[in-house]
Amino acid sequence: GAGASKSTGGAAGAAAGPAGARKIAPSSGTNCPDYNPNIGVFCDHILVGGTTVLSGPLAVYGDQGLKGGLAWINYFNSEVAPKEGLRKTKLIWYDDNLDTTKTLQYVQRLNEVDHVLYLGGITSPEAASKYIQTSKFPMLGDIGLSPKSYTNPYIFPTAPSDITRNPLRVKLARDRYSAKSFAVIEDVLPSVDTAPIKAAWRKGAADYGVRETHDPYEISSTASDCSGQFAAAIHDKPEYLFLPTATGVLLACLREARKFSVQPGSSSSPWLKGWSGGSNLQVEVDNCKPTCEGMLSIGTIFADPRVSQTPQMATYRSNMARYAPNVDITGFIAINYYHAGYVFYKLITSSGIASNLNRDTLINAANHFGPFETGFGNTIKWTPQLPREPWTCGYPVIVKGDKWVFESGKNCL
Repeated sequence: GAGASKSTGGAAGAAAGPAGARKIAPSSGTNCPDYNPNIGVFCDHILVGGTTVLSGPLAVYGDQGLKGGLAWINYFNSEVAPKEGLRKTKLIWYDDNLDTTKTLQYVQRLNEVDHVLYLGGITSPEAASKYIQTSKFPMLGDIGLSPKSYTNPYIFPTAPSDITRNPLRVKLARDRYSAKSFAVIEDVLPSVDTAPIKAAWRKGAADYGVRETHDPYEISSTASDCSGQFAAAIHDKPEYLFLPTATGVLLACLREARKFSVQPGSSSSPWLKGWSGGSNLQVEVDNCKPTCEGMLSIGTIFADPRVSQTPQMATYRSNMARYAPNVDITGFIAINYYHAGYVFYKLITSSGIASNLNRDTLINAANHFGPFETGFGNTIKWTPQLPREPWTCGYPVIVKGDKWVFESGKNCL
């Protein structure tokens, strides 16, 4: 349909109850010093906006990101805000169907009609980047879905960019598998300019002395057929193979691997020493074992939420069990958009702007944030310098038996 109707936080909206039904420290009037409905700052709540995708092959990620974000908001509104005398958060979101034209339209709407304070996440930073920059509309907590997420003064990403991540992955292939060559099947989101991604793979090859056999073979993140790309990638017999990250297209490539009896250490592909792909979701292992035994994923910036003992991860586990019981909590999209809310809370309280909220104070605080150890395993440092690299590390994640195993040792540039 028309990208789903506007939704105001579902359970989050319900949890807030009717306005004024119960008094909390922030008042429901207009007498707070930073009251400004034109940017979603009210005396008892603030508005945050975003877009997601809830249909098609990438719906699993859209669902996880939305439910992770709402789990934090529900917890914050019911436990944290009343206790600390902070305003509640209301999320206004749209399903843009992964249509970049709609993404841009909804971002414009969130700014000009819904008047939210900032964006918490959208499906295509690529499509909205120019508008975000010209309208100085901040986005905090994007996981880095486009190379443009790092070169925009108003986008504050949480994960390393391709120029960090791809060389890190090449380094791991060299150090762990003694790989001397590699090929890449790169899954690409709609409209993304892949030149910076290609450059990042070339940098990895040059920095670590591993030959890239060919420019990355590109495939849509929503594709279900990987036959052409897989045949081309194995033609040069690379010692290491980087497969797509998104679940559906990864599994399509692994079906081709089965068809050609290609896997590391197999007698029919003795040239292949190792491979990597996937996004740490259980559904990936359920569908690819035993072919994918020993396969690394794209990695993660987060510790294993199933075993991490930090207070932040313990609260994440209990909140996801309570508010999003059907979500795979190991996925980095779920963790990211949950922890983005926590990072915003820490940002405004640590910088002293919790009762002086506007876009300028928010952008200024974000530009001088960190290094902040989040408690989720990652560290975030934001400065005005572009490209903005929040961190230069990640954790390897590997298939062992019937699950993804997160390693506790960081892999850093």
